[in-house]
Amino acid sequence: MYWTIEKVRKALGDKLVGNLYMREIVCKTLLLLPDSLIENVCKKVWFISSPDDAWAFTFRGSEIKNESLIFISDELLRQGEKQIQYSILHEIGHVILNHRNSIGYEQTASEIKNQETEADNFAKKYLK
Repeated sequence: MYWTIEKVRKALGDKLVGNLYMREIVCKTLLLLPDSLIENVCKKVWFISSPDDAWAFTFRGSEIKNESLIFISDELLRQGEKQIQYSILHEIGHVILNHRNSIGYEQTASEIKNQETEADNFAKKYLK
């Protein structure tokens, strides 16, 4: 498939929650990935930031069951485009590489360092 920003936006659908700038930069960033990864991310990952039209929102566990959620802070969205894209790709790297977080599981410093290095390398691979 030939991916465009509009096709990525459509494929993500309700999994892309945030203001217009955030939604655009997430879609633009996904276009840096190979087609198979774009498709995989669109099926499995939610991207969430503060939307312009809501102070708060709720998700049910059934809506995100067996999927990943990447939160993008307002502070990150005030950074330069390359930093934003790097951070998004870094977080996608954690998802694609099946990294665990420390919620309900105590990781060693070595595990954390290794996962961060792998996610950094993933981001660097696709950020041009």
